[in-house]
Amino acid sequence: MIDFDVLKNIKEIEQTKNGFFTLKIGSNYIHSLYDPYKEAERIIKPLEDLSPERTLVVVFGAGLGYHIELIEKNGFKNVIVIERNKKIFDIFSKIYSLPQTFYLIGPEDGPEKLDSVFSLMEIQNFKNIKTIIFRSTYEKELYFPFENRLERLLKVKLGDFSTRLKFEEIWFINILRNLRFLKFCVPVSTIFNYFKNTPVVLISAGPSLKESLKYLKEIEDYAILISVDTALLPLYEAGINVDFVYSLDSQVYNLGDFQQIDKKYLSKVNFIFDIVANPGIISLFSEIENRIGNNFVATTAHLDFDYNNNPFFIKSEFVNWIEAKTGIQFGNIETGGSVSTSAFHLAYMLGGNPIILVGQDLSFPYMITHTVSSPHYYKFLLKTNRLNSLETFFLHLIAQRRIVEEVDFEGNKILSDFVLHNFKGWFEESAKNIQNFRSDVTLINSTLKGVNLKYFKNISISEISRMIRKSLKLLPLNKIFPVFPLIDYRKIVKIINEIKKLKDFLENLSLSEKLFNLIAASEFHFLKSYFMQERIVFDRYKKLEKLSLERKIYRLLKNIEGLYGF
Repeated sequence: MIDFDVLKNIKEIEQTKNGFFTLKIGSNYIHSLYDPYKEAERIIKPLEDLSPERTLVVVFGAGLGYHIELIEKNGFKNVIVIERNKKIFDIFSKIYSLPQTFYLIGPEDGPEKLDSVFSLMEIQNFKNIKTIIFRSTYEKELYFPFENRLERLLKVKLGDFSTRLKFEEIWFINILRNLRFLKFCVPVSTIFNYFKNTPVVLISAGPSLKESLKYLKEIEDYAILISVDTALLPLYEAGINVDFVYSLDSQVYNLGDFQQIDKKYLSKVNFIFDIVANPGIISLFSEIENRIGNNFVATTAHLDFDYNNNPFFIKSEFVNWIEAKTGIQFGNIETGGSVSTSAFHLAYMLGGNPIILVGQDLSFPYMITHTVSSPHYYKFLLKTNRLNSLETFFLHLIAQRRIVEEVDFEGNKILSDFVLHNFKGWFEESAKNIQNFRSDVTLINSTLKGVNLKYFKNISISEISRMIRKSLKLLPLNKIFPVFPLIDYRKIVKIINEIKKLKDFLENLSLSEKLFNLIAASEFHFLKSYFMQERIVFDRYKKLEKLSLERKIYRLLKNIEGLYGF
């Protein structure tokens, strides 16, 4: 609430006709000279009939706080206040004590401060997100970057939420199924900083990869090559030996990325997989005979910053529970939603310097989505016929996307889409964070076509090849890698025993309206993610979806039972 005792003693403040106060900035008063509260009522009118508990309010312009006070009095608990004028901000900070769930962003804060605030919120809890603009002090050039950031954040957060709704069940089941393979695996954290100041090349399956293959062959002995799973097939066909392949996708079709590749080739590749990856892929690598490569297990984590700009990771509560029960630290790899973003953060965690991107087009040069010889390319090729050529197929596929225009390396416009645009934003944010934490790390984009990425140097892959080959060849990894200790079998047995307790809990769980509270109060609170969809329906509509809950519990119990013979 406004502290009027403090406000009236501030030198610049002037009294209004009805005894309240206003402030003159330049030649304009920022509040009504007659009745600031009546003016404030008009400002917050768009909040009428909205649920205070289910609404996020973002206010552009604090003024002297009259409209903020009315928002608070009307019961709104989730509010972000942005004030870009330093004079107004300083006065507002003195006269208004914000509630704990109100967040103030000032003139010294950049738009990324919004990210920190959003990291503290559960976006799925909001039914409405409303912006209130205090027109008296609004200047577009000051607030537009925040409006842009807010729009992007909402799209990304809502997209992330939609992804979680769709895949949480699959991720949970895959984690359970992958526990049996941990006895063949090494935590990826074991090799963090193992390649400090060594060139690391991240290879993705963008359309221009094909033109880079000859240069990658030239440098395979001079740098650490990390391939995403979709890029491994064209690299194999080109005779290029990679050091690592990274797999993230939880769906079964991802197994097709490896099925056309000779097992002798796969036996030499170090395989890094996220613990939510499809179990069929881990099974494939675990069963290859005479395998000299290692299997490394990682876990996805989102790097965020709290309100005081302290970094922290957000990751699966189920994984947190497993790590807490066993003492295993798989290794946190940040992701931006694609395997390439995860592999980029892996390259950083390995200590790579420089980190070089190849095949990261993030757009549709040549009007195709993936490089020639990639599994996607072959899959699409099978769908073509005399009346539906491959070119027509790709054009139709691209036309179905939410098209976005980007700028390429030469300043020309290039077609991309909404999803790739978000990946671009993630790469740029991640690169900026790396530069803040480790300014000595050089980030290079050697993709031949595609979008221009901020915070990356643009150096052609041919020039990279010329530069890197001036250094000494690296020893093959199977010569310098020690025999890494596998995850302690006793720890795996321990987690299996803990999961038996989870089975008992599920078998005794009553399908009543108390179900979600029982889960939240138990040691198995991570189940709330597994039942996310049903919980949201119950919270919003007070409808308990018993059939869906029964199906999910049955599926979970059957997968737990499948662990007993591991």
